[in-house]
Amino acid sequence: MITHLPERFFKNVSLPISESSAQSAMKYVMKERPAQRYYSLLIRLLEPSDSFSMVVRNDNTDLLRISLINMTVYEIYLFALGLPANFPINQILVLGEHKEQFIPTEKGDCVSSYCYELAVPARTEREEYRQRILNDLNKHFGIEVTLERLTIVKDSRKVLSIAGDSLELIWEVQLMMIMKAK
Repeated sequence: MITHLPERFFKNVSLPISESSAQSAMKYVMKERPAQRYYSLLIRLLEPSDSFSMVVRNDNTDLLRISLINMTVYEIYLFALGLPANFPINQILVLGEHKEQFIPTEKGDCVSSYCYELAVPARTEREEYRQRILNDLNKHFGIEVTLERLTIVKDSRKVLSIAGDSLELIWEVQLMMIMKAK
């Protein structure tokens, strides 16, 4: 017995297959990979796409590949320093003239995005590959990034005394990421 189904149950084969922008960025990085087994690669993206990070370890080929796709410079540094992706931007100090190159100054500002990939031997420790990422970024962008605990003014309050009104500052120790030109 043959049952004839209405055409609405069949998918139209001629529909264009659209790939996500993150996949296209990853495919672009894969095309740019050098022939060497171990390498580091930094590419500035011209079109924005979804950002993600990927760490793949293959013991059979002795390869550990870290891919950071479509990230701003400070986001790559956050990864290399082991900080969370939601680290507050107001806790990042850029010393020098080119702050807008690294951090959006206003909501909605566009900052250059990059794809970074590092391929190292599979037995490479986390601290070692993070240091390699830091070294690569510092060399390429001509900056030095450090983490420091700074004492900052958190708040203030009025204090009434016999001598008159005065202001008391409330201090707090806060972790800051400091980017400065070499």
